[in-house]
Formats: sequence, structure tokens, C-alpha cells
Amino acid sequence: MAKRRIVLIGYRGTGKSSIGKALALQTGQSHLDTDQLIVDATGKTIPEIFNSEGEAGFREIEQHVIARIPSGAGIISTGGGAVIRPANVQMLRMNSVIVLLTSKPEIIFKRIHKTDRPSLTGLPPKEEIENVLEERMPTYRSAADFVLDTSTTTAREAATQILELIQSGICNPEKRMKLISSVIQTSIPSGEKIHLKKNAGCSDIFLYGILGYPCMHSKSPAIYNHLFADYGIPAHYTWFEQKNPGEFLQSLPETGVRGLSVTIPHKVTIMPHLDEVKHDAESIGAVNTVLILNDEKFGYNTDWKGIYRPLEGVTGEKAVILGAGGAAAAAVYAVSMRGYTPVILNRSPDRAIHLARKTGAETGKLEDIGKFSPDLIINTTPVGMGKDPNIPIPPQVLKPEMKVFDLVYTPKDTPLLQAALAAGCSVIPGTEMFIHQLAEQFRILTGIEAPVSRIREMLG
Repeated sequence: MAKRRIVLIGYRGTGKSSIGKALALQTGQSHLDTDQLIVDATGKTIPEIFNSEGEAGFREIEQHVIARIPSGAGIISTGGGAVIRPANVQMLRMNSVIVLLTSKPEIIFKRIHKTDRPSLTGLPPKEEIENVLEERMPTYRSAADFVLDTSTTTAREAATQILELIQSGICNPEKRMKLISSVIQTSIPSGEKIHLKKNAGCSDIFLYGILGYPCMHSKSPAIYNHLFADYGIPAHYTWFEQKNPGEFLQSLPETGVRGLSVTIPHKVTIMPHLDEVKHDAESIGAVNTVLILNDEKFGYNTDWKGIYRPLEGVTGEKAVILGAGGAAAAAVYAVSMRGYTPVILNRSPDRAIHLARKTGAETGKLEDIGKFSPDLIINTTPVGMGKDPNIPIPPQVLKPEMKVFDLVYTPKDTPLLQAALAAGCSVIPGTEMFIHQLAEQFRILTGIEAPVSRIREMLG
């Protein structure tokens, strides 16, 4: 792996400062501690800053200090909450390897209970450690390249293990080659096959991809690869067109695959194969994002946020969801969060009823839409995708007072949206859902908050 800065992140008491110093001794590189830089810059101790400025003021100072850290090789120990801000992650990731240090809560308590740091929550110390760890762990994982448990190690031992992790690279070259050989047998573009073959032996480039069957329609690869270039992330995003998600996940250990976007028909069937599923994805019953760290697989759902965010400022009482698959479940969740009463209409009533059992929504067939007079219609079916000229509902049910949101984004101007505009409805194209869910997904997979405007610009 090419020489990069080593950035240590994690909760207080996991050894970031002491291990950072040990790494500096072993590598001969300089060591910077962001908390010490803050003290040097302000002339105040951390507790004094918290007392006078509060946590929000401290985070502002911390961000300014991180922005002034010079680029190039070196060892950086960060404060426990530094990576809460995506802007900090963006600055720390440049030309860096980020290592997450973890320890058991009881060990952290023993290490920090006599320090004078102010409470973040007002809870008893042991309870605070558990609560803040649970809250921050997804953010820590998103920002990290490697994880090391320091519960039982000395600083010197941990430093040695970190260097061994980094020097061994992010993957086993033989396993990476085997994965690439499998991928290039699928229907990916010829240019992508050439690129993967050329870089198959690289042990310092993480792989990401869209997992589905089919998935070649996805525009995610081009956008992700542009974003990786924007933020200096050594990674490549490709297509993983695979029939069996479980078998595919089993093939990934030591291949350097860091994250997956998940599309049809795997959003539900992939869930039993994951080590942890976030609560919103579990409630929806579908996963469209998988973060992989130290061969552990964490499942998320960003589809619902891709629906929720474009509905900001849109008001109404009843929302009809067309379809009953994973995207429909995300839509029901999103509109419920916006205060709508959801109605699920599907060609197969049984599937609609099955989805409604979890939500209490009304159900019916697609042709029943005229009975409901919705304020909002969201199409989650594939009807109208590509060159399909059809729409999922009779055009005569569309009324000028309705808002129509079609999650199909290829083409952008779908037959349903054309019919809705002709009927005087206001519309939201599926590209908006794609843009917002991808922005959230990129944050989960990298820790960086990419501007929605940048993704919209790339999508055209």
C-alpha cells in the first residue's frame, strides 16, 4: 500500500493518543493530536472550552484545527467526536488510512472515569459511554478503513498491529483476482472489463458496486467514480450482476469490497446474510446499502430518505403507493414520516396485504385507485422503465390537485409523468429519489457528505 497518513479515530479511552505516539516512534513520522492542537490554539483546556463555548463551539474550533493540518505523511490522533462532522471526514480522508480503535465499554470506563472531561449527555458515566458509543458507531464505521480492538493491547502492540494491517493491504491478491474473473464474465461494458483486468492486482484500491439481477441499467458507477475522484478516495465502483446475493457475499472476504448498493430483486433476500441491519431498514423490511468492514456486513436503507427529502414542503393527507416490493415499503415508511396516510395498491392484492400488515395501511388493486382520491401518488413499480410505453394506472384518474412521484428514473420523463403533466398535476421525477438516496448512501459508505447539487449535475 502506498504511504499515506495514518488517522486514528474512535471513542475516548480507546488509546488514540498513546497509540499515535507509538506509531510515530515505530515509523519515524510526526504525530499530531487534534485535542492538543485545540488546546495550543485557544490557550484553554478542553473542559474550559466546553464550559465557555459548549459542545457546538468546541466542534467549530475542532473543524478549524483539522482544516489546518498539513497534508502528507504523518500520524494523526483525533478527538472522540471529530468524525461526527462529514466535513472533518472529508479533510482527514485525503491521502490517509483511517483506523477505528474500539474497546469494550467497561474497559473505556476504567480508562477515562477519573478524567475531567465534561459529560456529553448528563447521564451516569457508564450509561453515557454505552449510549454515545451506540450512537456514534455507524459514523465511526463509515469513516474507517480498518478496525482494531484495543481492549487488551498495549500501545506498542496496537501500533505494531496497525502497521501490519496497513502493510498487508486491503485484500488478498488471489481472492481479488478470483472475484474480478467472475465479474468480467457478466454483461458489464467492455471498457469496464478492461479497467478491472488492468487493476485486478491492486491491493490498495477498495471496490464498491451495485448488486442486483439485472443491474446494468444503474447509473451509480459513473457517479460514484466521479465522487471518489473528487474526494481523493482510492476506490472503484462497478456492477455486480449476480443471481444469488448470499453466495456472492460469501465470496467477498479479503477481496477489498467495501460497500454495495443493492437493487432488485435482492433488497429483501440479502437481509438474512448480514451481520447487522439498521432499525429503519428492519422496519421497512428491505436493504439497499451494505457497508463491509473487517468482513462484517451492515445493512441500511436509504431509499426512504430518497423519497422523504424531495417531499419537503409537500402537504396532503392521503398517499397512494403503487407496488408492494422493497421500494414500496420504503415509500410507505417515508410518507408516514411526512404525516400522510398510506394506501398500498398492487397488481397482486396478497402482496399489498402482506406489506400492509406491518403498517396498517389500506390496500387494493391498481385499478382501485379511483376510490381513494389521493393527494400524492408514488409509483414504485417498474412500469414505464426504459422503452416501456405503459403507465401503471388509468390516466383519467389523474387530477390537477395531485402530486405524482415516479421512482423510475430511466427515462427521466416517464410515461406516467407525461400523463400527469398533461392532466395538470405537479410531478417529481425519479431522478430526485435517486440523487437523494445516493447522497445518503455515499455518506454511509465513506463518511463524506457529497452535495446533492454535485450529484444532480453529474446525472444531467
